[in-house]
Amino acid sequence: MFEIQSSQALILVVDDDAFQRDTVEIQLGSLGWHQLKFATSGNEALAHLDRYGAQIIAIISDLSMPDMDGLVLMRHLAQRHCRAGIILRSGLHDEILNSAAGLAYAHGLLILGVLPKSSTHMQLAALLMGVSEPVAQAPLENCQGAPLPERLSVGLANGEFIPWYQPKMDVRSGKSISVEALARWPTAVGGMTGPTRFIPAIEAAGLADALFLAITRTVLADLWTWRKQRIGITAAVNMSMDTALNLDVPDQLSELVEQAGLQPSDLIIEVTESRLMVERSLAMETLTRLSMMGFVLSIDDFGTGYSSLVQLIDLPFKELKIDGSFIQRASAERKAEAILTLSILIGRKLGMSVIAEGVETTEQFEFLKSAGGVMAQGYLFARPMPFEACTVYLQRH
Repeated sequence: MFEIQSSQALILVVDDDAFQRDTVEIQLGSLGWHQLKFATSGNEALAHLDRYGAQIIAIISDLSMPDMDGLVLMRHLAQRHCRAGIILRSGLHDEILNSAAGLAYAHGLLILGVLPKSSTHMQLAALLMGVSEPVAQAPLENCQGAPLPERLSVGLANGEFIPWYQPKMDVRSGKSISVEALARWPTAVGGMTGPTRFIPAIEAAGLADALFLAITRTVLADLWTWRKQRIGITAAVNMSMDTALNLDVPDQLSELVEQAGLQPSDLIIEVTESRLMVERSLAMETLTRLSMMGFVLSIDDFGTGYSSLVQLIDLPFKELKIDGSFIQRASAERKAEAILTLSILIGRKLGMSVIAEGVETTEQFEFLKSAGGVMAQGYLFARPMPFEACTVYLQRH
């Protein structure tokens, strides 16, 4: 889709006002960002995106533009599967700016935050904190020259897919009490392919069950190793809704746990809330059986679906993971703050473990503590890491 011109990471600034473009350029320059592209309209921005593709790692866009406003631009970015982090700037009322950010979230875009046009370079710096130059990756379709479904099957058969781990922290003690396993696929050139690139293809090829069981098998082996080193934590694995619809999975999972010499309660099964309404009766049977066997069920991305409270009533979840968008927006937006606080309260009232995802700054961490949060996960503490690095981290925490 995209034509890559060079390996340099770029920031795209979109604004029809020359003064505002110059202001952002000066602010970015003071932060060390000098590889910039500028667009005076939405159409020009899309032309830059088509030309430079994944080199554009952040887009700073105005909302009010004559030929294509920021709302329409975001729709086009979503249609192009844009992975750049997006910062929205506007002189409009905060409620409108926040609603625009909500629309971007609904499109599945990576929103870094919103800024008024009177913002300082330090406010801009805070939003760009997590942006870094991406590692170039070959298209999956061309991976080792094989057709994608066949290549995925071979990769699964050869044990190429591995878990990386991100710790979950106890807010009060600062200690790691669990980890989340995130699937990775090493490339032939030494890089690492993330799940956003191969999971859709895995599901389309009907291989979701095979990936889930393969990752779980490795996670159980790693848990056993940690137990021998007196690292007493649990581990979470992500179950796709395709797998939740397979009524054989509970028995298969139980057999794996028994073979590993562990207990079902050592494993947390994370299910993304936004997909729970698909074939709900089958999913309810699978998840209820898993709970009866002793596995811990976690509702992931809580707050982003349309029936959150119904899921909590009808399914035996023991852990609630609040979507990272709420912690990232709560310190600046009254509505997000209220939802975060209420989600923590609901989880605690129901006797559930509550985890806030996406904690990236000290300010967010302090806000979480003040809101009564007790568990956190995010880049502030640790990024996802391979088994060996995670072992060292857990020994220290």
